[in-house]
Amino acid sequence: MESEHHNQSNIRPEIAVQILAKNGIKVNVDEAKNILELLFFLVNLSVDQLVDQDKKP
Repeated sequence: MESEHHNQSNIRPEIAVQILAKNGIKVNVDEAKNILELLFFLVNLSVDQLVDQDKKP
């Protein structure tokens, strides 16, 4: 699942690994990349649904 709207200002996988480790979740950089891609996909999906809702009469 590759993010269509990938932006360099997003959280880097290395930072995600550190944040998750502080909360007791151990992942490697590749796993963090997959987690971030999933989160970005879900956020974009949610935003699209909200925008579509606003367009309905």
